[in-house]
Amino acid sequence: MNMIHMSRFFPKNMPQRLHGLQIWGKLRQEQMSEAVSITKDTVTEFLKRQIERGDWKTVQEVLRGKPMTTAGKFLLEELRDSVVSKLIFRLGLRKVIAVGLVVVLLPLILAKVAGQLISKVKQTN
Repeated sequence: MNMIHMSRFFPKNMPQRLHGLQIWGKLRQEQMSEAVSITKDTVTEFLKRQIERGDWKTVQEVLRGKPMTTAGKFLLEELRDSVVSKLIFRLGLRKVIAVGLVVVLLPLILAKVAGQLISKVKQTN
């Protein structure tokens, strides 16, 4: 995915925000890496479950970063809550830090997953 396409998904200052959050939360690099991994795995598992249920249109809304329907908004909130819970449970983070990480990481991970799916679809065509 090129940078122009990715810029629609998240602001340009995202790396600075992530670094600031790491300093504020006193998180080690290993914790940040684990948080990224947990977020990616959770997003992938969650989206697969939704697709298996036949909820492809709602998944598309979330991947595009524009959940406009009630179902899309609910799905995004459910995904956020799931990632926050896993970060708290697996890394022992305080809720405020876990929520901050999700606010920064989730758009990045969703953009990456969307880019990977677009690449796979283009390869099959």
